[in-house]
Amino acid sequence: MNFDPASIRKILVLRLRSIGDILLSNPSLAALKRTFPRAVIHLLVDDLFEGLLHNNANVDKVITNPRQLSQRGIKADLALIRQLRQEKYDLAVDLQAGTRGAFAALLSGARHRIGHHFRFRNWLCYNMKAQAPLPDDHSWKVQFKVVTPLGAQWPQEPEFFLDFPESATRSVTKRLEEAGLMFDRPIALLHPGARVMVKRWPAEKMGALARWLVDEREMAVIIAGSKADEEEIKSIRRASGYALPSFADLSIWELAALIKMSNMVICNDSGPMHMAGVLDTPLVALFGPSDPVLWGPVGQRKIVVTCEPMECQPCDQKNCIYEGDHCTSRIELPEVQRAVERLWELTEPQE
Repeated sequence: MNFDPASIRKILVLRLRSIGDILLSNPSLAALKRTFPRAVIHLLVDDLFEGLLHNNANVDKVITNPRQLSQRGIKADLALIRQLRQEKYDLAVDLQAGTRGAFAALLSGARHRIGHHFRFRNWLCYNMKAQAPLPDDHSWKVQFKVVTPLGAQWPQEPEFFLDFPESATRSVTKRLEEAGLMFDRPIALLHPGARVMVKRWPAEKMGALARWLVDEREMAVIIAGSKADEEEIKSIRRASGYALPSFADLSIWELAALIKMSNMVICNDSGPMHMAGVLDTPLVALFGPSDPVLWGPVGQRKIVVTCEPMECQPCDQKNCIYEGDHCTSRIELPEVQRAVERLWELTEPQE
């Protein structure tokens, strides 16, 4: 169809979830801002992740979608569609790669619609065709290829962004002080969480790593996670032999502030891993079923640790026949210790 860039004054971008995907969408958002400098950009995200867009100059307005199932349903969906249609968008850009985003783009009323390269959706929901990704494209590139047909130019360096208010730093600092942290040692942040169990490094090994970081590397170790990680955090603390400061109730801003103030983050392939990458905090990332070529952290100061290759890697992370002896659990403690030491040598300030 004919496409006049000068006619685009209001853009809806759909990127509902999750932490990593939203952070990796910023190069696409920045490209849209450059390509359509006179247009306003609205971003639809799940309400749980709204904080990731704090102070993002590439987004003029954030529209939230309820994440909790108790707040969703036909009535809520219809209200959201009415809200979108009232905005009278000229262009809808679906970066979500799911049916929810595709149908929201279709029902938004936008004249021009584009999304990921799916044949059925291209026929039904979109009327512009995205560039097909290559098999080894990183996730940010996969999203970027949705916007290249709109005239977006490939950046020399992709732009990633994550900001948080100063109040989050003050809040985390106060909580660490109340937990007894003296701030007299480098801080190592351990985050045991991951969306699926086969991405999680065993608590016993992470606890042994924590003990080594305290005893041998003389670091102050902090554990952070979500409510879903509470039992695992307890197991890590028991395995470490120390009453380590731990938090399972940090806001997304507080977690970002804690990652930023840490000297090193060790975590699984997860949203917090991507936060650390975007904030360029020195990072050791533990990978199992996912391909780090496609999903590895951004940033300059990181080391990815994987196990010895298994015939099933990478996989869809469902119905693992090796669960309990799966890929992530096969990463051995000495490998992570060596990664920590290499990273420390690379990032330690020079005299």
